Amino acid sequence: MMTSTEKTSTPVAGWRVVCDQIFRWVALLGLILSLLQVAFAALGFWGAEEKPGDQDWGMAAFEPHAITGMILYGLAIVLLILGLLSRAGWQVWVIPIVLFLLLYFVQGLLVGLGFGVSRWFGFLHAVDGVLIIAGFGWLFGDRMRHPLRQA
Repeated sequence: MMTSTEKTSTPVAGWRVVCDQIFRWVALLGLILSLLQVAFAALGFWGAEEKPGDQDWGMAAFEPHAITGMILYGLAIVLLILGLLSRAGWQVWVIPIVLFLLLYFVQGLLVGLGFGVSRWFGFLHAVDGVLIIAGFGWLFGDRMRHPLRQA
């Protein structure tokens, strides 16, 4: 079985290298935006506290957090496509699928349960966010360490 280093040290077609390079920068963008999500969540929390009980105000306070979340699951789909095209390893398509599922399904479910059922689901929403940050970070770091090389 070939290791990740052995696979990427073999020269590949130029278009696969380009897909891998784009993948790297999209993963970096995902990492930066997912880190900003922490700040946007705090901004939303303290913004909502300005007018407690005003649900419209509270929703507006969390809007940057929600919009960035939608951008992130779009980036996960882009990474999946680029990963499949680059064929740099199984991780470049499996991890984006996991990120998409965490972003699109799990995050929304946990935030709803956090507000409606128990704050512990809100806690899990934050833990899931840390996993998302780690996923984007791992993808970026892996592609920096093991880039595809052109034939």
